[in-house]
Amino acid sequence: MKQMKWIGTVLILFVFVQCQNQAKQTVLTTEQQIETLEQKLFGQNDEYNEQDAYRLMELYQRFADSLPDDKKTPDYLFKAADISMFQMDGEKTIGFYDQIMEHYPNYPNAPMCLFLKAFVYDNRIGDTAMAHRFYSEFVRNYPDHEFADDAEVAIKNLGKSPEELIREFESMNQ
Repeated sequence: MKQMKWIGTVLILFVFVQCQNQAKQTVLTTEQQIETLEQKLFGQNDEYNEQDAYRLMELYQRFADSLPDDKKTPDYLFKAADISMFQMDGEKTIGFYDQIMEHYPNYPNAPMCLFLKAFVYDNRIGDTAMAHRFYSEFVRNYPDHEFADDAEVAIKNLGKSPEELIREFESMNQ
Protein backbone atom coordinates (compact mmCIF):
# COMPACT_ATOMS: atom_id res chain seq x y z
CA MET A 1 0.00 0.00 0.00
CA LYS A 2 2.82 2.42 0.86
CA GLN A 3 4.45 1.52 -2.42
CA MET A 4 1.28 2.51 -4.32
CA LYS A 5 1.20 5.90 -2.57
CA TRP A 6 4.85 6.42 -3.41
CA ILE A 7 4.27 5.55 -7.06
CA GLY A 8 1.24 7.87 -7.14
CA THR A 9 3.28 10.70 -5.65
CA VAL A 10 6.08 10.15 -8.18
CA LEU A 11 3.56 10.19 -11.05
CA ILE A 12 1.99 13.42 -9.81
CA LEU A 13 5.43 15.05 -9.50
CA PHE A 14 6.34 13.83 -12.98
CA VAL A 15 3.19 15.32 -14.49
CA PHE A 16 3.76 18.61 -12.60
CA VAL A 17 7.36 18.88 -13.85
CA GLN A 18 6.26 18.10 -17.41
CA CYS A 19 3.61 20.84 -17.29
CA GLN A 20 6.11 23.36 -15.99
CA ASN A 21 8.64 22.40 -18.66
CA GLN A 22 5.95 22.76 -21.32
CA ALA A 23 5.00 26.23 -20.00
CA LYS A 24 8.65 27.30 -20.04
CA GLN A 25 9.01 25.98 -23.57
CA THR A 26 5.94 27.94 -24.67
CA VAL A 27 7.35 31.11 -23.13
CA LEU A 28 10.71 30.48 -24.76
CA THR A 29 8.97 29.93 -28.07
CA THR A 30 7.08 33.21 -27.67
CA GLU A 31 10.31 35.06 -26.87
CA GLN A 32 12.02 33.49 -29.86
CA GLN A 33 9.14 34.50 -32.11
CA ILE A 34 9.29 38.03 -30.70
CA GLU A 35 13.03 38.22 -31.35
CA THR A 36 12.65 36.93 -34.90
CA LEU A 37 9.86 39.37 -35.76
CA GLU A 38 11.69 42.29 -34.11
CA GLN A 39 14.74 41.56 -36.24
CA LYS A 40 12.58 41.32 -39.33
CA LEU A 41 10.60 44.51 -38.66
CA PHE A 42 13.32 46.65 -37.11
CA GLY A 43 16.33 45.20 -38.87
CA GLN A 44 18.47 46.97 -41.38
CA ASN A 45 16.27 46.14 -44.35
CA ASP A 46 13.59 48.72 -44.97
CA GLU A 47 10.79 46.22 -45.47
CA TYR A 48 7.78 46.81 -43.28
CA ASN A 49 5.15 44.12 -43.21
CA GLU A 50 1.86 45.11 -41.61
CA GLN A 51 0.92 41.49 -40.87
CA ASP A 52 4.22 40.95 -39.07
CA ALA A 53 3.62 44.11 -37.06
CA TYR A 54 0.19 42.89 -35.94
CA ARG A 55 1.62 39.45 -35.15
CA LEU A 56 4.37 41.05 -33.06
CA MET A 57 1.81 43.10 -31.11
CA GLU A 58 -0.11 39.88 -30.44
CA LEU A 59 3.04 38.15 -29.22
CA TYR A 60 3.88 41.06 -26.91
CA GLN A 61 0.37 40.89 -25.46
CA ARG A 62 0.51 37.10 -25.11
CA PHE A 63 3.80 37.39 -23.25
CA ALA A 64 2.35 40.08 -20.97
CA ASP A 65 -0.73 37.99 -20.26
CA SER A 66 1.35 34.88 -19.55
CA LEU A 67 4.06 36.53 -17.48
CA PRO A 68 2.77 39.79 -15.99
CA ASP A 69 5.58 39.88 -13.42
CA ASP A 70 8.42 39.38 -15.88
CA LYS A 71 10.76 42.36 -16.14
CA LYS A 72 10.37 42.40 -19.95
CA THR A 73 6.58 42.74 -19.84
CA PRO A 74 6.25 46.55 -19.55
CA ASP A 75 8.89 47.00 -22.27
CA TYR A 76 7.00 44.64 -24.56
CA LEU A 77 3.75 46.49 -23.91
CA PHE A 78 5.47 49.81 -24.62
CA LYS A 79 6.78 48.42 -27.90
CA ALA A 80 3.30 47.11 -28.73
CA ALA A 81 1.90 50.60 -28.16
CA ASP A 82 4.55 52.04 -30.47
CA ILE A 83 3.62 49.64 -33.26
CA SER A 84 -0.07 50.29 -32.66
CA MET A 85 0.46 54.04 -32.89
CA PHE A 86 2.32 53.56 -36.17
CA GLN A 87 -0.62 51.47 -37.40
CA MET A 88 -2.89 54.42 -36.52
CA ASP A 89 -4.96 52.32 -34.12
CA GLY A 90 -5.61 54.94 -31.44
CA GLU A 91 -7.90 52.93 -29.18
CA LYS A 92 -5.58 49.93 -29.11
CA THR A 93 -2.59 52.21 -28.44
CA ILE A 94 -4.36 53.80 -25.49
CA GLY A 95 -5.20 50.33 -24.20
CA PHE A 96 -1.51 49.42 -24.11
CA TYR A 97 -0.62 52.67 -22.33
CA ASP A 98 -3.41 52.16 -19.80
CA GLN A 99 -2.23 48.62 -19.15
CA ILE A 100 1.29 49.85 -18.44
CA MET A 101 0.19 52.72 -16.20
CA GLU A 102 -2.23 50.54 -14.24
CA HIS A 103 -0.02 47.50 -13.71
CA TYR A 104 3.48 49.01 -13.83
CA PRO A 105 3.25 52.51 -12.28
CA ASN A 106 6.97 52.45 -11.41
CA TYR A 107 8.01 51.61 -14.96
CA PRO A 108 10.50 54.29 -16.07
CA ASN A 109 8.42 55.07 -19.18
CA ALA A 110 5.11 55.35 -17.29
CA PRO A 111 5.20 59.19 -17.45
CA MET A 112 5.81 58.96 -21.20
CA CYS A 113 2.80 56.64 -21.49
CA LEU A 114 0.59 59.37 -20.05
CA PHE A 115 2.03 61.99 -22.39
CA LEU A 116 1.64 59.72 -25.40
CA LYS A 117 -1.89 58.84 -24.36
CA ALA A 118 -2.75 62.54 -24.54
CA PHE A 119 -0.94 62.76 -27.87
CA VAL A 120 -2.98 59.86 -29.29
CA TYR A 121 -6.24 61.47 -28.19
CA ASP A 122 -5.13 64.72 -29.79
CA ASN A 123 -3.57 63.51 -33.04
CA ARG A 124 -5.03 60.07 -33.78
CA ILE A 125 -8.52 60.15 -32.30
CA GLY A 126 -9.20 63.90 -32.45
CA ASP A 127 -10.72 64.08 -28.97
CA THR A 128 -9.36 67.41 -27.73
CA ALA A 129 -11.25 67.21 -24.41
CA MET A 130 -9.55 63.92 -23.50
CA ALA A 131 -6.22 65.21 -24.83
CA HIS A 132 -6.55 68.28 -22.60
CA ARG A 133 -7.39 66.11 -19.60
CA PHE A 134 -4.34 63.87 -20.00
CA TYR A 135 -1.88 66.62 -21.01
CA SER A 136 -2.99 68.52 -17.88
CA GLU A 137 -2.62 65.41 -15.74
CA PHE A 138 0.87 64.93 -17.18
CA VAL A 139 1.92 68.51 -16.34
CA ARG A 140 0.41 68.20 -12.86
CA ASN A 141 2.05 64.83 -12.09
CA TYR A 142 5.39 65.36 -13.83
CA PRO A 143 6.13 69.10 -13.82
CA ASP A 144 9.88 68.51 -14.11
CA HIS A 145 9.70 65.96 -16.91
CA GLU A 146 11.46 66.93 -20.12
CA PHE A 147 8.10 66.84 -21.96
CA ALA A 148 6.20 69.03 -19.48
CA ASP A 149 6.78 72.13 -21.62
CA ASP A 150 5.63 70.24 -24.71
CA ALA A 151 2.45 69.23 -22.90
CA GLU A 152 1.77 72.87 -21.94
CA VAL A 153 2.28 73.99 -25.54
CA ALA A 154 0.00 71.19 -26.75
CA ILE A 155 -2.70 72.33 -24.32
CA LYS A 156 -2.49 75.90 -25.68
CA ASN A 157 -2.74 74.66 -29.26
CA LEU A 158 -5.52 72.11 -28.86
CA GLY A 159 -8.24 72.52 -31.47
CA LYS A 160 -6.36 75.07 -33.56
CA SER A 161 -6.08 74.55 -37.28
CA PRO A 162 -2.66 74.43 -38.94
CA GLU A 163 -3.40 77.84 -40.48
CA GLU A 164 -4.09 79.35 -37.04
CA LEU A 165 -0.84 77.91 -35.72
CA ILE A 166 1.11 79.30 -38.64
CA ARG A 167 -0.41 82.78 -38.18
CA GLU A 168 0.41 82.71 -34.45
CA PHE A 169 3.95 81.57 -35.16
CA GLU A 170 4.45 84.28 -37.78
CA SER A 171 3.09 86.97 -35.46
CA MET A 172 5.44 85.83 -32.68
CA ASN A 173 8.42 86.13 -35.02
CA GLN A 174 7.61 89.71 -36.10
